[in-house]
Amino acid sequence: MKKRILVANPWIYDFTAYDLWLKPLGLLFIASHLKNAGFEVELLDCLDRNHPGMPDASNRGPKRLREFGCGGYYKEILPRPDCLRTIPRHFGRFGIPLSEVKKDLSQRKPFDFAFITCGMTYWYPGAVLLKEVIKEIWPSCQVVLGGIYPVLCSEHAKKWGFDAVIASCDPVQVLQEVGIILESNLQVRTAEEFFSTSPWYSLYKRLFYGVIITSVGCPFHCSYCASRTLWPSFLRRDSTLVVQEIETLYHTFGVRDFAFYDDALLFQAQEGFLQLLEEIIKLNLPLRFHLPNGVHACFLEPQVARMMYRANFKTLRIALETTSPEIQKITGNKVDNRTFESAVVSLRRVGFSPQEIEVYLLFGFPGPSSEDYLSSVEYVRRLGLRPRISLYSPVPGSVDFEKLARIYPEIRDEPLLHNKIAYLYYTGQNELYATLQKLCSQPL
Repeated sequence: MKKRILVANPWIYDFTAYDLWLKPLGLLFIASHLKNAGFEVELLDCLDRNHPGMPDASNRGPKRLREFGCGGYYKEILPRPDCLRTIPRHFGRFGIPLSEVKKDLSQRKPFDFAFITCGMTYWYPGAVLLKEVIKEIWPSCQVVLGGIYPVLCSEHAKKWGFDAVIASCDPVQVLQEVGIILESNLQVRTAEEFFSTSPWYSLYKRLFYGVIITSVGCPFHCSYCASRTLWPSFLRRDSTLVVQEIETLYHTFGVRDFAFYDDALLFQAQEGFLQLLEEIIKLNLPLRFHLPNGVHACFLEPQVARMMYRANFKTLRIALETTSPEIQKITGNKVDNRTFESAVVSLRRVGFSPQEIEVYLLFGFPGPSSEDYLSSVEYVRRLGLRPRISLYSPVPGSVDFEKLARIYPEIRDEPLLHNKIAYLYYTGQNELYATLQKLCSQPL
């Protein structure tokens, strides 16, 4: 008899949350391998906006993003946890209401195993609650936790009573541990083999958009990022397989909007990204592409910009973070102002309008002064571009986290304090942030 497995994406516990092309991609890859191994697999995505139990969101988001498949989540207001009680914002659980999740699960046949993922470290209450719900309905079901949270906060994750915790992002090790739990050899020996299959999107009944990944890892080592901790080396997927995934999602679900999840999409573009774009253009399908992660300006050469324009990229975000040369060097030396301006020129010359180009500026990380932030915003606006302020969140495994932990030692023990809104307030930077947001929203 086949073992029944539930793969589950829990709720978001936060002050704010928005479906900006958000899907549990790693979990869908694992589900695909489990299916290939002969297991009976089902999905519960507590953030699925197409789920029949998901009410309408009060915040639907900007019209432009809604047209591209994005949207708001339903939010249940909850009491703020003690460590966040001084934050003057409504805290809540985003996603399908708890009662609807219980109803959904109670109508399914019992599962032998449940694999729960957890992304942001400060979203862990959703994973813990989902474990409790599953155990309440099927006490004998073994519930396993994986994802970024247990990798970066392994000791914290182990205290919640999961039957097993997988504290690794290495795909081979993850599947080895999954195989031990299931008493099965999943026969994946390399990361290349792991990514040679496609994420199992057919577990969804309907999709607003697709998310794709062409590579993992990043060549840079920025002080505020833990990418190197999660993915120590760079690996590129077969572009032919990626194109097949895009084509399948279009013909199966009618998906037209695709977001790239890569940390370093444009790295060594001649060997990967440009080949991919050539194949996408040959499809001659009415597709649109989006870059929610800021791409590296140093790789945005004229040929890359030209191919992106031909392939119909609609959401362009470039990572600048700061215009201070000193801080640029200290934090990773991935960009300087001249390189950034050259990238913008490349985009403008091929036909992208200023309204289509957004610039990420990182707010709240150690180092910049209020003058640095104001200068960065004004610099971007002088170029006729719209700055988008990205709030810093302390990330375990990063250089900056260790600096901050010496000042705020409590962030080592409580991942809820990694929350970007919480960090904004308990470091007293909320008023400056509000000032910068007003400046960013003024007409260009």
